[in-house]
Amino acid sequence: MRHIVLTLSMVALIAHPALAETGDVKADTATVKACLSKAGDDPQGCVGVIANPCQDAPDGKSTQGIDACLDRELQAWDAILNERYRTAMTAAKEVDERLQAESGAEPSVAAALLKAQRAWIAFRDAECDRRYEFFKEGTIRTNIFYACVNALTADRAIALDPDRR
Repeated sequence: MRHIVLTLSMVALIAHPALAETGDVKADTATVKACLSKAGDDPQGCVGVIANPCQDAPDGKSTQGIDACLDRELQAWDAILNERYRTAMTAAKEVDERLQAESGAEPSVAAALLKAQRAWIAFRDAECDRRYEFFKEGTIRTNIFYACVNALTADRAIALDPDRR
C-alpha cells in the first residue's frame, strides 16, 4: 500500500511543479538538528519544525501541499535517523569486539540492533498502512500516512540519539 501512496504523491508533485519545491534536504536537516540541540528534554517539540511553517505557505495548504511539506520534513528526519543508526551500529560493533576480547562472548549487540531496526521498519510501515486504510475513503488519507511516517521516523531518530541511549 505504501508504494501506491508514494507513487500517487509523486505523480501529484510532478503535476503541480510548485509543490515539488521540496527545499534543500541538507538545510532542512540542519534546521532539525539545530532544533534538537536546543530542545533539551523535549526533542519531540522538534517534530513539525519544517512541515508546519511549510504548510503555512500558500502552496502548503492543499492536500498535495501538506503531503509535500510532510515529505520534506521526513527527508530531514530520515537523514538524521540514518546517521544515528550508523553511529549506533559502530558503537554496537565496538561493544561486541570488546566483550569478545574480554570474555570470549559471542558478538550479539550489533545483531540485536539490526534486528530491532528491521522490526521497527516493519512496524512503521504496518502502522502507517493501517492508518491509511482507515481513512482510505477520504482525501486526508495521504496526509494521515505522511504524518504517520514522519512522526514515527522522528521518534526513532530521537530514540537512537547517542546521548539518550
